[in-house]
Amino acid sequence: MNRFYVLGSYSGMALEGFMKKPEDDRKSAVNKLVEGMGGKVFMFDIVRGTHDIIVGIEGIDFDSIASVKIAILSTGVINNMEILEAVDISKIVSNAGKALSNYSKPGE
Repeated sequence: MNRFYVLGSYSGMALEGFMKKPEDDRKSAVNKLVEGMGGKVFMFDIVRGTHDIIVGIEGIDFDSIASVKIAILSTGVINNMEILEAVDISKIVSNAGKALSNYSKPGE
């Protein structure tokens, strides 16, 4: 199952909206958006640091999560959004070994 972690930074417009309605449940809004694409939110946190929000999403493919990104960015409430995909490092390293067996360094 694909698992993604989405990091985002709220825009001034979003912060203005929070000031007007601090009780607004953004987790519910994000859940509805992700579920509409066939996925599931397994974590949602407002964080302190370079980004303002981190969301864990599973059950959808990269094209679907990219569609969610475009939809959210188009609203102007997020300035920056990164998608991180969880990977199987054992599989990656195994495949790297296969790739390396077919490669020769310059001068060899």
